Amino acid sequence: MESYNVPVSVLFAVLSLCSVSGDHAESHSLIYFATYSLSIPDLPDFARVGMLDDLQIDYYDNSLEEVVPRQQWIANGFTADYWTQQKKIADFIHTIVSKQLGSFGHLLGITYFQGIWGCTQSENMIHLFVKFSIQDLGGIDCDLVTVNCSATGILKILNDPSNLQIFFNNAAVEAVNNSCIPDLQKALQLGEAALERRVVPGVTVLKRDKGEGLRCVITPFYPRTINATWLRNGQAVSNGINKILLPNHDDTYRMELLIELHGQDPKMYCCQVQHSSLPETLTMTLTGGVGGPHDAFGASYMLVLMATLVMIVGTL
Repeated sequence: MESYNVPVSVLFAVLSLCSVSGDHAESHSLIYFATYSLSIPDLPDFARVGMLDDLQIDYYDNSLEEVVPRQQWIANGFTADYWTQQKKIADFIHTIVSKQLGSFGHLLGITYFQGIWGCTQSENMIHLFVKFSIQDLGGIDCDLVTVNCSATGILKILNDPSNLQIFFNNAAVEAVNNSCIPDLQKALQLGEAALERRVVPGVTVLKRDKGEGLRCVITPFYPRTINATWLRNGQAVSNGINKILLPNHDDTYRMELLIELHGQDPKMYCCQVQHSSLPETLTMTLTGGVGGPHDAFGASYMLVLMATLVMIVGTL
């Protein structure tokens, strides 16, 4: 089975993505990202992506009849009952969100809802959570281990524990509590080879086609964790850098670093990259080519929207 690309298979410049997944030897995560959109062209009403660490394992949207595995080993390793249960959870969340937002979303100018749920495990520590945000209204973050929720924005009116306790009394939360850690441990065994692989990045520095700036394109690489920055005269640049991190179609990642020169000589700058696949730090200077603002990624609106979804994880 190919891990092929669809608009939401993205995940997560996500990817400056998900800071909850770190060193594979110490910390692991099984996380589901979902978005519900109201009348946004080219987007399904509801889409959900499953991630094991920084590897996409499945995909679902409301146009499908099933949760679709994105890795053959995950498809073979879990029973039909597991995939049926995953679809029930996704359908349940879609139904609840549709009922709550569908009636008043347009009146309030809400165009999307974002949610994240799942678990992380680091040595003997576990974290089970459900977190979601509603455009311009705020969000709710629930820790399923301590049975505690907190709200932000306008939703702070729900911060009374008696109001937030309702989030622990539904099928989706119960499923996360009961199955997430066992599912994570099983998936880690099945996907060990895929998770431990290393893909060495290629690095290219180009002039931007508009304005006085440089682009550093880094692709492909795996795992997702990477340290990349601009150096000016050998010193790290601390601000003014725009980073974009997105997934490729083949379970690798790509990053673009943009910087404005403000009249300075391009020869003063080099792109520095550190990655677990590299035996030493890699630096690259301008190659003389010109790159357009999106030619490295061709990112769609859906890609950008799903990328924002992931940024929520950085606060967990």
